[in-house]
Amino acid sequence: MLEETTNYPKNVSAEEKVLACCTLDDSNDFYDQYANVLRPEDFYTLQHQLLFTALSDLAQSGRTPTVPNITESLKQKSCYEDVGSELLLRIFGTVTTELEGRDSIGIVRSKSKSRQLIRMLRTNTEDLITEAKSAEDVTPKLETDIANLSLAVHKEMGIEGSVIALKEELELQHNNQYVEDAVRTHTGDLDSQFGLGGIGAGEVLVLSAPTSCGKSQLALNIAVKSAIKDKYPVGIVSLEMPQKQVVKRIISIKSQSNLREVKDHNITEERMQKVRDGCDQIQKLPIYTVHSVRDVFDICSYARTMVRRYGVKLLVIDYLQLIPFGQNKNQSKNDAIANISHTIKQLALELDIAIMLLSQVNREGAKREGGLAIYDLKDSGDIENDADIILLMWPAQGDIEQSKLLDGNGFYINMKYCIAKNREGERDLKGNFKFYSSKGIFV
Repeated sequence: MLEETTNYPKNVSAEEKVLACCTLDDSNDFYDQYANVLRPEDFYTLQHQLLFTALSDLAQSGRTPTVPNITESLKQKSCYEDVGSELLLRIFGTVTTELEGRDSIGIVRSKSKSRQLIRMLRTNTEDLITEAKSAEDVTPKLETDIANLSLAVHKEMGIEGSVIALKEELELQHNNQYVEDAVRTHTGDLDSQFGLGGIGAGEVLVLSAPTSCGKSQLALNIAVKSAIKDKYPVGIVSLEMPQKQVVKRIISIKSQSNLREVKDHNITEERMQKVRDGCDQIQKLPIYTVHSVRDVFDICSYARTMVRRYGVKLLVIDYLQLIPFGQNKNQSKNDAIANISHTIKQLALELDIAIMLLSQVNREGAKREGGLAIYDLKDSGDIENDADIILLMWPAQGDIEQSKLLDGNGFYINMKYCIAKNREGERDLKGNFKFYSSKGIFV
């Protein structure tokens, strides 16, 4: 077992300056301004934690932070003796300024994060030493905890910075020079219909269609076009297909060929050369795949690695209902799906990337007159809440066979779609795709 660490990082003087600033001028102004930065557990000593909690209670109830009010608040929680009059008098007697208080907050937060990280590492190290958990169990959760710890910092609430940035964007738009930070789909009219001209950084696009209607293939079309046309690195988490099968579909898209004809010895030499060329071009594309995960934390871990190592801008997850629930077996499927959906949305914001999340719909919805609607999303209403864009797709006649048509390029399935949610643009926009299923191409 590891030795107990007693000398945790701390700065008691900085903690006292923060508490003293919360009582400046018998006002809650300082507390209100920085309440979202600190929590009671960020203070090292129990006395300081109790005192900060009392100050928080006073601020929330609108009472001023005077000695009598603080004393009364502590007594109501039966912890006045734990704090003591000596500390109260010392805090109120501390001479400090708001500037010192702000600096001290930074110190207190830094020491607190150091202690949290030490505890985090101690716990996981002990689990590894005693073999209570394997490295594969520890790594994804530890990465997520560390990422969350890094994100727990104060964000400036003033709008000045955003106004300046937006002003620059508007000028560039006015001069027709602005390029939106979005991953373009290069498919049909989608990009012009999406508010940002594509899937924006930090956005989640949920793509839903009935089984065997090509939602995985549409996602691969978008991923391949993004990698080829825009040179964007793409990550794919495919829980349905192994890497070789995914690559086979990508080659089919790039060469616009039916690879079954190769196996059946029914392909012309000219077409076979296109397949060879497609293989050579695909081999160099910045596409990275994952095919086995234990839970959503594994996906987060892989995604962070892809972004850090390869600069991935688009992550495709195929598909939501196949993501294992992890260790919590007691929660319902709806609750599990909701938690996974929330985590994926936070992942998009954390990494500032576009995510395409494939999801199931209720089969009968496609056969309804008018096609799919947003309430046909399967398993959880939280999918709708977390998504920035929801793209629903179904056969035009409600059935794949009945929706097959022929043009100069061969047989295709006439697919209808509806943009059921479009946070930055107009919703309920409808359109059609031609899905040449033998070649895996969407037009």
